[in-house]
Amino acid sequence: MTEQSVASLDPRLQKLVESARVAFERGNYDYAIELARDVLGAAPGCLPVRKLQRTAQLKRHGGGGGFFAKALGSVSTAPFLVSGSAALGRDPAKALGSAQKMLEVDPNSVAGLRLLAGAASALGWHETAVFACEALRENAPDDWANLVALGRAHLGAGRADAAVRCAEAVLAREPINGAAQSLLKDASVAQTMKAGRWEEGGDFRAKVKS
Repeated sequence: MTEQSVASLDPRLQKLVESARVAFERGNYDYAIELARDVLGAAPGCLPVRKLQRTAQLKRHGGGGGFFAKALGSVSTAPFLVSGSAALGRDPAKALGSAQKMLEVDPNSVAGLRLLAGAASALGWHETAVFACEALRENAPDDWANLVALGRAHLGAGRADAAVRCAEAVLAREPINGAAQSLLKDASVAQTMKAGRWEEGGDFRAKVKS
């Protein structure tokens, strides 16, 4: 499985995405979430749909929600966390499903967002991991482990500069944080390698145009 754009989806799924967008615009958040869930069931790597689903979840959660919100309100996320955490190493796709269920109950669940980020990273879905880590950062800005994970996701996506900023932010508060030190080292190497490729061969004007 890989990360996907809406344009790369099967036409049937694209129609569901459009219906989800229309439902969201009309304030029918339950239906938008349901349609997004159907799409993600077939294409879990479609980040634009995941973002739409989360936005609808937040709208519903903040407004008290409709039928589905009330039904889910009494559901415990503990079983999803236990099964998802257990599956993270051997079956990240299963962990992803558990994270999604937790976030349907509470879109601001720190454990759910952390599980989503971990599963996405394990699957190599760097942009999805960035999305999950950024969402977690909004709810837990002092979670330094998450900030390191965000930096790793940025590094995996080819954004060494952003990874360096994450590492430096952690080290400004915890100078001996080993994970942040390692991230800074790896991101700095990536920056150097990128600069080296820029300097190799060709003239400056050609590089600027490329």
